[in-house]
Order: sequence, then structure tokens, then C-alpha cells
Amino acid sequence: MAKNLATEMAPPFVLVAHYFIAGAFFYALSAFILPFFANDISGYFLSTSIASLIHLYLLGFVMMVIFGAMYQLIPVVLEIPIFSKDFAYVQFYIFIGGIILFVLGLFDTNFIAMMPYGALMMYLSMLIFVVNIMMTYKELKRWDIVAKFIFVSNIFLFVGVSIGLVIALNLIYGFYPDIENLVRMHVGATIFGYVLMTIMGVGMILLPMFSLSHGFKQRAIEIAFYTIILGLVLLLLGATLQFETLELLGSFFVMVSVFLALYQMWLIFSTRIRKQNDFWAKNMIASFVALLLTFVILITAIVTQSATLYLAFGFTLFFGFFTFFIVGHIYKILPFLVWYQRYSPLVGKIKVPMLGEMIKEKIADVQFWVTLLGFLVSLMAILFSIPLAFQIGATIMGVGTLLVIYNIYFTLNYKVNLGVQDGE
Repeated sequence: MAKNLATEMAPPFVLVAHYFIAGAFFYALSAFILPFFANDISGYFLSTSIASLIHLYLLGFVMMVIFGAMYQLIPVVLEIPIFSKDFAYVQFYIFIGGIILFVLGLFDTNFIAMMPYGALMMYLSMLIFVVNIMMTYKELKRWDIVAKFIFVSNIFLFVGVSIGLVIALNLIYGFYPDIENLVRMHVGATIFGYVLMTIMGVGMILLPMFSLSHGFKQRAIEIAFYTIILGLVLLLLGATLQFETLELLGSFFVMVSVFLALYQMWLIFSTRIRKQNDFWAKNMIASFVALLLTFVILITAIVTQSATLYLAFGFTLFFGFFTFFIVGHIYKILPFLVWYQRYSPLVGKIKVPMLGEMIKEKIADVQFWVTLLGFLVSLMAILFSIPLAFQIGATIMGVGTLLVIYNIYFTLNYKVNLGVQDGE
């Protein structure tokens, strides 16, 4: 299953760079405002204030980077070009506008009139993405496990954002009283159906590629694929019928699929040739531990019905698993794409830089430990309801974010004097 990160069918780097740079901006913005939410850690976890932060981080950083990565990886993984690059540019600008209006409307009631317009813009942009991916699949010849994950995840994305649009309109017009029921369906379809299934799918390409693993079996991830679909269908059906037992059964199967996926990741890591725990490997290990911790917290939250634990579950999933997994891969993917676009045509003609030269590895290593420290301090602050400790932890995480931004800037602007190296 070894792949390269680029083919002649891949889109121009400038398209992917749009999404990665915007994702870095929203990542930094989320980190900057996170300490100001310290007093919310003792409040209602479904407040519009926390919802604004979650959507800024999820849409602006997590989804933005995933969209950019999908436009780059789908031609590589599926060996077919994206249906329309123009659609991808249009989607990007509508998505940016939608995020700003939607988050501002959620955060400040003075701007709440903007929220439905922002929701409509984001819905339109994601429909463009889903249609673009579905049209791309018309040319698909080989349905391997990665192709299946990406295809089904986009169906759940459509379901999730459709429910999200209903929630946004309901906040304004109030036509459905049980908004928590809609939120559970929205979270299930979007977070677990799209984001998690996408990560599980592309992880089967990225993890073996960067760890140089081979010879592992993939039966666990194949079972996880069907298990998570079963779980999500039961979860959505149970929420629709307001049948709690069905919802809990669905949640159980989703958790089983996550544990199977983690077992698959362990199989990949156990066969890796590259044993060195560099900054990428550390981020991956931290992300998998965070994912395991996320579901331990979730199980405890369901049993105890503790609002604090539900908040800790969301924080661990978003700022633990998603952060470490995405940042670790940005460090690997971005230098390669810059190198491929800028230096691959010169291979064999002059001495070109190595990938390791295009990132500050020591800063990446320091960033990992700083982010991990900030994450642990913030999580403890949530569990023990200590706002001051949360401010300290979130500020430490913000320092880690600045180091990530510096490394992204360094990679994007990396240039060598080719004339001198060429002897001119």
C-alpha cells in the first residue's frame, strides 16, 4: 500500500496551500482566544459560547486542513484526478466567509442575525465539496478499504452538515424544541462519520508511508469500517426515534470500531522499519493515546452523566487527538509538497535540498513537548474546575501553536541559492 504524496494528477500546490495556510491561521486564532474561555469550563458544555470556539477550531482548522489534504491525497490514493479544481477554489472562499459569519453570530448575540447566512454559506461550500468528491468517484476503478472509507465519510458529511443547518435555523426560529437531540445527531455524523472515518481511511496510507511499515494485516481496519457504519446508523436512528437503547447500542459499536482502528495502528507501528521516535512519531503516539483516553472519558461520562466529563471528552478529542494527528502530518506533508513543486523538476540537474532541511526539527520537537504540557494542564483544570489553571495550560498550548506557525512559515518560504549550488 506504499504510495507517494504526489502524482501528475494531483492539483497545483497553490490550491492545497490555500487550505493549509487558512487552517494555520484559524489554528492560531483558536489558540489565542482559548484562555479567555476559562470561566466556561464550569458552565453548560452546550452553550453558544463554547459552540463558537468548537466551530472555529473544527471548521477553521480541522476541516480546512482535511479538505486541503483530500484534494492532494485523493488523486494519489485513488489514482484519479479531482473532478473540478475550480469547484475547490469556489468552495474555499465560500467556506471562509461562512465560518466568519457563523462563528461571530454564535459568539456575540449582537451579530446573531449573521448566523443563518454563515450556516447557509458553509452548507453550500460543503455541498460543493461532496459533489466534487462524488463526481471524482465516477472514474474510480478499484474499491480498496481507503476508497470505501472516504466515500462513506462524505455521505455522513452530507447528513451531518444538513442537520447542522437545521440546528442553526432552529436557534433563530425555534421550530424544534429538543435541540440536544439534533446536536447528538450532528456530532455523530460530522465528527465520527466524517472526520474520524476520514482519518481512519487516510491513516492506512499515511502511517505506513511515514513509518516505512509493511507486511502488516489489515483485517482489523476492515472490520472497523463496517462496525462504525453500523454504529452510526443505529446512533442516528435511535436519536431520530428518541430510542435511548438504540443510541447507546450505536455508541457501543462506534467505540468498538475506534478500538479496532487503534489496534490496526499498533500493528502498523509494530512493523515499522523507522524505529526512531522523531517529532512525527511522538505526535502519532500522543494522538492515539489521546483518542484512547477520549473514549475512556466518554464511557465514564455516559455512566455518570457528568457535564464536566462531557466537556473533558470534547477537549481531549479536539485539542488532543485532532491536534497531535494533524500537526504531526503537516510537518511531513507540507515540506514534501513544497519540495515537489519547487525542486522535483531539478532532480538530476543540480543538488536539491533534503526534506529534513525544510523544517526546523528541533523546534518541532520542542513544540510537541510544550503542546503536550499545555494539553495536560488544561485537561486537569477542566476535570477539577480550576479556571486559572486552564488559562495557564491554554497559554502554554498557544506557545506551541506559535512554534507550529513558525515552522509552516519556514517551510513555505524555504529557498536555496540554486545558482551557487549549480556552480554558476
